[in-house]
Amino acid sequence: MSGYFRLSMFALVMALVGVVGCGKKNAAPVPPDVSGPSVGKPGATLAFGFTSTDPNHDEVSYLVDWGDGTPTAWSPPRPSGEQFAQYHVYPESGRYFVKALARDNDQMESPWSDSHPVSIGFFPPNAPFRPSGTSACVPGIVYAYKTKTIHPLGDSVAFQFWWGDSLGDWGPMVDSGESYQSSRVFETLGVYRVAARARDARGLESGWSDSLTVTVDTAQVNPGGAPRNLVLYAATDSTVFLNWTAPSDSQPIRYVVSFRRTGSPRYDSVGSTIAPGFDHDPAGKTGRYQVTAVYGSGRFTSTETPSTAPVGTGLLRVFELNAGDKTGYGWDRTTGQASLYDMTTSDSAGKVDLYVTDFAPGYAGPDYWVANPFFAPQDPGGGVPAGAWRIVRFSGLDTLMTENDPLPRYTQSRYRDSLVLSPLPALVACHTEDGYYALIKATAVDVDEGTADIQTWFQLIRNLRLMEH
Repeated sequence: MSGYFRLSMFALVMALVGVVGCGKKNAAPVPPDVSGPSVGKPGATLAFGFTSTDPNHDEVSYLVDWGDGTPTAWSPPRPSGEQFAQYHVYPESGRYFVKALARDNDQMESPWSDSHPVSIGFFPPNAPFRPSGTSACVPGIVYAYKTKTIHPLGDSVAFQFWWGDSLGDWGPMVDSGESYQSSRVFETLGVYRVAARARDARGLESGWSDSLTVTVDTAQVNPGGAPRNLVLYAATDSTVFLNWTAPSDSQPIRYVVSFRRTGSPRYDSVGSTIAPGFDHDPAGKTGRYQVTAVYGSGRFTSTETPSTAPVGTGLLRVFELNAGDKTGYGWDRTTGQASLYDMTTSDSAGKVDLYVTDFAPGYAGPDYWVANPFFAPQDPGGGVPAGAWRIVRFSGLDTLMTENDPLPRYTQSRYRDSLVLSPLPALVACHTEDGYYALIKATAVDVDEGTADIQTWFQLIRNLRLMEH
């Protein structure tokens, strides 16, 4: 082989090596981003995050400098861009600067990250927000004022109000960021500057908040207001919780709750409270509620009067499953009114609460039953398609004196998937999967026509079994 040929082959090989070598030019990872708290308590475990990306998508290891001389080692490799979480405890108060390096698989290191400062110590609460509340007042009325603050360490705090002429008591501890309310009656005309401060469990106090200017003048024309947004809930399955929104401009001395039993012409007081909520045991009765806000100079009664009386639906003729096109019966959860539905379409699945059946092809009986819609697709001859049919169960009322008594409390053993409509008139308690109670009264059954005449009462308050109507 000639010398010229050997030299040419060497040059070609070197050129190929150079081309292959240029396919991956390694570069160092970018400096990590450091995230974590900026304050902490001595001895507390603090969580930090470190994230770097590598231009060549190599895995990345991290070396953390905690700023307190703690020795550290390189972390195990992690995918490029994935956060590395690390925890650290600073036993002593002070100000520390956390920084980190990133290194790829080829030992290429990034520059140091920017320093993340951390102040360790016991810090007082921040000054509270300026109090909010009525700024134009009249003497002798209770007014409510609110404030809140953030504790740098997330600790609970207590508040104290300066009323412009006197210092209030320290209130109970509340969570950092939670509002605290205190009340004041201004007896003397004048201008008051209301402010607040906070204190944590260590006794560390914030500065005073900015002040709210309050003018007390007999010329002010708004001495109070009525409760709003009255809503009823089931406290238990036979007792009621009434909730409302307090007047926005003042705090009443108390609220008086009144109840008008179904069928009665008048409201009777059933109790009073200083909070915007009240539990009432109506002893099995239903009725309307109203709330009166009582001030030193007047009384303001809610215009809303929510009721626990069930919603009645008059007599409807329901076809046995094989006898007609409107065989499903269901209640609207907003109005409480009932309607009939075609059960041969799956569109009715989420609307039907019961149907009438003799559990056989045809409709000759001899007995008709109200049944759980969930099992309707398996009922013989009904042609009910599969679907998300409601689960509803039934119980007889043979233990009740009248149809106005509370329904039996729901238990799986007491309520069944079907109940026979006999003898007539037949009373049936109903409990739906979503927690509503209803009363069914069947007054007639005609096996020749395949129909049952029923009327119902639906309790719109979920989980309440009161049925006086």
